[in-house]
Amino acid sequence: MRKLRILLVVLLAGWALVTFYVVQMFRERYGRGGPMPFSEAPHLLHPLRRWIHPMRSTLEKFRLKPGNTVLELGPGPGYFTVEASRMVGPGGRILCLDIQPPMIGLLRQRLEEQHVANAHPMVGDATNLPLADSSVDAVFLVAVLGEIPDRPGAVAELRRVLRPGGVLSFMETLTDPDYIFQDSLRDLCRASGFRYLEHSRRLEGYTMCFSAP
Repeated sequence: MRKLRILLVVLLAGWALVTFYVVQMFRERYGRGGPMPFSEAPHLLHPLRRWIHPMRSTLEKFRLKPGNTVLELGPGPGYFTVEASRMVGPGGRILCLDIQPPMIGLLRQRLEEQHVANAHPMVGDATNLPLADSSVDAVFLVAVLGEIPDRPGAVAELRRVLRPGGVLSFMETLTDPDYIFQDSLRDLCRASGFRYLEHSRRLEGYTMCFSAP
């Protein structure tokens, strides 16, 4: 009887996993739900998140360097922004672009409270970035790309603003309803001319980095 129960649990867990991936594949093919509502912003700043998404070790995978000009696309309320600003130092800049004005308002408030002077929030569209060609050293997106309807257009824009050799980094989490599979992300970036650098698997997802041509 005990073995039967264990087998049943394993089968149910396997079925749940398969169902999850089927749902994600349909999302991948037929569209997504858009950006996280501003009303859910507090969840992105929950103290327990640092156990799941440790700031420093995650940003280190994105290859941020002192003095870099970095674009953080879709920062929301700025969970990673303050630490990223410390990593690039006073000689660097973090350009924080989000499509939702309330998110940018909350981010600006948090930056003022933390006395962060080298992060610059702005409202904008990922497919029409208000930045000059080859103007940033690195870009990172955390569970954001899947929320953008025109993902090829967004990746093309990121290539435009990145300097040659600049690093484009992503983090995707399985709990995100807009999760993008690794192969899909790799194919999308390669189609825009990016060179694959590396990826790192995590318990709840992965990080992946590319280099601009």
